[in-house]
Amino acid sequence: MKAFSLLALLAVASCSRHAAPDETFRAFTLSVLSHQPDQAWSMLSKESQEAMTAATKAAAAAAPKGEVPDDPKAFLFGEDVGLARPIQEIKVAEENGNVAFLSVTTAGGTHRVKMVLEDNRWKLDLTDGLKL
Repeated sequence: MKAFSLLALLAVASCSRHAAPDETFRAFTLSVLSHQPDQAWSMLSKESQEAMTAATKAAAAAAPKGEVPDDPKAFLFGEDVGLARPIQEIKVAEENGNVAFLSVTTAGGTHRVKMVLEDNRWKLDLTDGLKL
């Protein structure tokens, strides 16, 4: 009976623990590389989703019809998505409450990546790069 209680306690503890910011970024990258748009989209902050949606609408409105996809998730899989390259190294450079900054090294260089804590889960925040 004690073994069962211990297993139940461990299961509850693991469900309530949110993934670390670097673990979430690795999962995001894997989702993009394996073309799982809904999963990748769910790992973006709400503000990033809203900014991507607005930027997509603006780009689609300015381009000839059909040239720019109207689904913001489609932009997660473009050829120039530098953050979706295989990761060589990732470190949590800074973590302060609800914000963390990662140092992510890929074949394209080292990038600073912002993560935010939303609903007890780390999410990738792209809002700085999406400001128009």
